[in-house]
Amino acid sequence: MEFSDLEPSVFQRFKDRGVVVVGVNPGGLYGGDTAAIVEQFVAQTGVTFPVGWDANGTYGVFRGGGGASVSPFPLDVVVGRDGVVRYISREYEADELASAIEAALARAR
Repeated sequence: MEFSDLEPSVFQRFKDRGVVVVGVNPGGLYGGDTAAIVEQFVAQTGVTFPVGWDANGTYGVFRGGGGASVSPFPLDVVVGRDGVVRYISREYEADELASAIEAALARAR
């Protein structure tokens, strides 16, 4: 599972180097998500990084061709300290994500 793997492969590995990990739950995208459900999910996965909740589902729905709703999850994004997006991927690959983080950290020096 991608979400729980972020804890050891990204958060714990890079947190002492100033890397911030934030999870986003799509909230209203799946219709029944509540803050309590998100809290339960966080407890079940054991992650210790912050997880936000999009209560309105506005982040969670992208409009595809023909107006179809498309889930953006999973979506991994690396933003450099300069605010520039350095990496975006719809497929979670721990090594690839770690390499993108290393590259962003190197650029920040």
